[in-house]
Amino acid sequence: MTILPQRIIRFYEDELVATQQNEGAIFVAFARLCENLRLVRYSQVRRIQSHTILNEGFQTLTLQTDGGPQEAQCLRLDLLPLWLASLQANRIKDETVREKLVRYQREAAAVLWNAFKPQILIEEPPPTGESGLAIAQLEQIIAQSQAMQRMAEEQIALIRRMDKAALVVRDLQRDVTAVQVRLGVLEEQVFSSAITEEQAAEVALAVKTVAHALQQSGVANGYQRVYAELYRQQGITSYKNLPASKFTSVMAWLKAWHEEVSIRNP
Repeated sequence: MTILPQRIIRFYEDELVATQQNEGAIFVAFARLCENLRLVRYSQVRRIQSHTILNEGFQTLTLQTDGGPQEAQCLRLDLLPLWLASLQANRIKDETVREKLVRYQREAAAVLWNAFKPQILIEEPPPTGESGLAIAQLEQIIAQSQAMQRMAEEQIALIRRMDKAALVVRDLQRDVTAVQVRLGVLEEQVFSSAITEEQAAEVALAVKTVAHALQQSGVANGYQRVYAELYRQQGITSYKNLPASKFTSVMAWLKAWHEEVSIRNP
């Protein structure tokens, strides 16, 4: 097991954790990036692992920390701009976090590159001031372009293997991917604060009670009626996905619905 020394690099009010392998590749600790940008780490890890190019530079390394050697998931520095570019700042409601993400997209890779560049190019004195930042930003653009070129080459090879019928399938797959992305955002919001198993059991019982009352009053498919209304009001396909913040209001709504049905059909 190779234990790599970690470096702490200041980036405005944040700290970035990075390391360099013996062969020269620079990696950034992914958990700290997600923490700084208030992102759900496990969701971002899934996105990276499902991305052909990003996954090539996503590794678990052992870093020497103040608390001893610790394993950390790390992203190779040349792929950092590609990952940051995939995050859409306009979807972030918190203005402070939104501005921070834009700052990371513009400058983070350049700052990290400058921190390690003297060790990589010893014969060249590291540039300073505005010229140093400009060079680092241009090198960042080159790294990002190379990553995007590899991704484009894969896409071209895929298209050349497809016939006209498969082109229709590709369009459908693209639509499905867009839906999956939207569902992924919703999933992050839902599962990050979903109700407990006990609360889910209470909702299930309340749903059963309302559905039974509806059927007793002559309404067919009582369960479907309740599930459809839950989906319409809360945007969930299962009561187990109900956000914890909505538990009290949903229980009150189900109770009121049951009372209303019971009054109409004593």
